[in-house]
Amino acid sequence: MPAEKLLERCILRTVSALFAFAALLAGAACCEAAQDTSVEELISAARKRDPEAEYGLGMRAYEGRGVPRNARQAYQLVERAAGRGHLEAQNTLGYFLQHGIGTGENLEQARGWYATAAARGNADAQVNLGALYQAGLGVPRDSVIALEWYRKAAAQGSAAGDYSVAYLLETGDGVVPDAAAAAAGYARAAAKGLAAASYRLGLMVEEARISARDYGSALDRYRAAALAGLPEAQVAAARLLLASGNAEDATAALEWMKKAAGQGYAPAQRLLENADTQYRLGSVLEPAAGIDWLRKAAAQGHVDAQLALGRAYEEGRGTPRDPVQTLDWYAKAASAGSAEAEYRLGNLYDQGMGTAADTVKARDHYSRAASLGHEGARERMARLLGPGLPPQANDPFKGLR
Repeated sequence: MPAEKLLERCILRTVSALFAFAALLAGAACCEAAQDTSVEELISAARKRDPEAEYGLGMRAYEGRGVPRNARQAYQLVERAAGRGHLEAQNTLGYFLQHGIGTGENLEQARGWYATAAARGNADAQVNLGALYQAGLGVPRDSVIALEWYRKAAAQGSAAGDYSVAYLLETGDGVVPDAAAAAAGYARAAAKGLAAASYRLGLMVEEARISARDYGSALDRYRAAALAGLPEAQVAAARLLLASGNAEDATAALEWMKKAAGQGYAPAQRLLENADTQYRLGSVLEPAAGIDWLRKAAAQGHVDAQLALGRAYEEGRGTPRDPVQTLDWYAKAASAGSAEAEYRLGNLYDQGMGTAADTVKARDHYSRAASLGHEGARERMARLLGPGLPPQANDPFKGLR
């Protein structure tokens, strides 16, 4: 059998199989999925070698829309449409070949299909072809050629083209860097709804690479990308919000970190597990909400968190008063070099609060706090020691009179 006839028969079998799978998927409910008019129309047109129908049916198989997901059949149908000159199919076939979807990975063939579609003006193919050159995948690495293809796509209004041009100009990856042009490109891409562009622009604003540093403007950019679901932007927004030091912003920061972590974004999970982050949350959230964050940070050895947790137990903020826990956490912070913790331990023993009064222990703690520069401890030490000897007692020449 001639190769063309064999291929045609295989494609027709693929089309029939897709219809059969769709009917099978309907199961006992019979009849709505099997009689899906749009699928039937695509199959009928595909049988007549309509490339638009072949491509549409192939994408349905790839995405699992109306028919079961089947990468191999998707590849066969898209390949058929691409061979008939369907522009989007040619770009998509390049993508399938690049990533090994429904077929073996073949970068050389992927580049060929991208180049075919790019030469015909497909903006997505121009970006994809540029990306191959930028990364050196299947071709020699050449950022100048990549930039040329990205600019062709951008000239057609492609947000991905704008972003790709901007990224090369921002990073200076093989081209002359131009921060102002990069920012303009990101702004165009962001205006077209590309979340990653808003995020990159936010970074440039925050880092003062295009103008004076403006945290408010950077936060607005991060929020726009965060709302679109970009986890990097969610973490960046959380970072700035947490730095503000108020409860409302800390609550919002916590929500963004949780959203990013929920997407499996490892930096967000690491941020939530970071002792300094936990201390910041514990310090600014309402006491009932913050106490658990202080406990987490304190358990990791965060000295300020240990001190804050001791105060919470001493004052009953967010948790019942507990003299034993108060002493324990102050002692941990003091052993790590906290002057304030030493002072507070001295005060507890001095006043007999939560423990028996003990002037000797009080004096020892005040002394250590004073040696660490705590002024209040020096005053308490002076009170405990009393008026002492008159000043002239320290004068070896005058002595006492």
